[in-house]
Formats: sequence, C-alpha cells, structure tokens
Amino acid sequence: MLIPMKIDYALRLLVYLTLNKDRGLIKTNEVSKDQGIPVKFLQRIANDLQKSEIINSTRGPSGGHEIIVDPKELFVSQIIKILDYTLSPVDCLDDLDICIHTSSCSQRELWKDVENVLIDHLSKISIYELSSRQGILNQQVKLS
Repeated sequence: MLIPMKIDYALRLLVYLTLNKDRGLIKTNEVSKDQGIPVKFLQRIANDLQKSEIINSTRGPSGGHEIIVDPKELFVSQIIKILDYTLSPVDCLDDLDICIHTSSCSQRELWKDVENVLIDHLSKISIYELSSRQGILNQQVKLS
C-alpha cells in the first residue's frame, strides 16, 4: 500500500509550520524548497487545510501559512479524512461495484481489518509528536 503524496506533503507542511510556529507566517516557497514539495501542489494542499480551519493562509508579499490548531490535538488520521483519502489496501473496500465477491469475501474482511488497524494507530499520532521527532532528527543532522 502506498500513502498518497498529498497526505505525505500535508503532514510535511504541518510539521514544518509547527516547528516554525514562533516565526509567524511561513512563505509557500520556503516550505516548498525545504520540503521538496512542488509549489502548485503545496498551494492546493494549503487551500484544503485552510478550508478545514487547520491553517491560516494569507496571500501577498507579506503572506504565508501558519498552523492555527493545537498540534497536540491534531492527529494524522484527521488529516487523512480532511483530504478525503482512505488507507484501504484494496479498491473494493471503497467501491463495492468493482468486486464480484463483495457479499461473501473473507479477504474483504481481512483488508477492512488492516485498514482499521492503520487508522487506529494513526489516530494516536499527533502532529506535535511528528514535529518533536522531526526536531530531534534535525538536530542530529546538524551535529553530524
């Protein structure tokens, strides 16, 4: 199973904004360059996160992005839901019409359980925890 890039990039944006929270608005180009996220894609992700009232985004020369929710209360599973993704390892969990075995399929139950385990685990990992770990890793890189 591959995690969609949109989720990965959204998490990278939120971690970056959390690590730099004391700096105020952070420019899109700065995040793009530091995190290796294409600017246009980053703008779309930021727009989705702004609509969900996770971040504040301001346009213009003095604009940028800032996280406006408590990162300790924001979990990876929430970001997946906000971006309208599932972690389904097989397509038939999301689209019953593509499977001829839907009504009697033990594998479907297995993959649904796998998805539930993933969501349960990601419901316990906050953006704050990811940011804290990233801060430690950033320090280790600077020291080496």
